[in-house]
Amino acid sequence: MQIGYVHLTVRFAPALHPHHASLEFSAATSRMSRLFEHSVSIRAAFAGLTAASGGVCCLLDTERHTFRMCWLHGEAIDETVPGPRFADFRDLVATWPDPGREIRPTRAPHAVGRAAQDR
Repeated sequence: MQIGYVHLTVRFAPALHPHHASLEFSAATSRMSRLFEHSVSIRAAFAGLTAASGGVCCLLDTERHTFRMCWLHGEAIDETVPGPRFADFRDLVATWPDPGREIRPTRAPHAVGRAAQDR
């Protein structure tokens, strides 16, 4: 399905985590942005692109004061930032790995992680 224009902003060595690059995909219209947020298949497509590129995290703009996270550290996820797990972007980015270091655990397990542990 054609959806229209999607804007891309690339930031190398962003201030919050200079060992990563940030790729920000933005919907061209508010209607498209809401579609991205509410569509399970579109969120899965962005999560898949993040996974395929070796990305750490995928966030979708909600055009409010939160972002919807659909990928984090190799797992599909459905949370908001800020939200119960991450008070702000600094808390989220603090969990990202540094080159040559393991991923640090976050403060609270999330539903996807708990479900995987129960298997």
